[in-house]
Amino acid sequence: MIVPTEPNPFAPTSAAERVATERQMREVARRRWEAQQEHERKRQRKQVVDRVKQIRHLRPGRAVANSLSPIYNMFNESFFRAR
Repeated sequence: MIVPTEPNPFAPTSAAERVATERQMREVARRRWEAQQEHERKRQRKQVVDRVKQIRHLRPGRAVANSLSPIYNMFNESFFRAR
């Protein structure tokens, strides 16, 4: 059996040190959580922006016209191309 000559330097010794360590770890965890939340928010925002871009790219007139009626579409096609 090996007898340690000095106490483990990594083990918090006093109650105050323990509390400090715990507080620090909690702070780190909170920061990480906040960062994750922020990242998620940005990701959501990017998705929304991409969706809006995609929809705008379709040009509502033509997309709606295609789904509504070929006649309406026929009259408007040239107008949309010119735009």
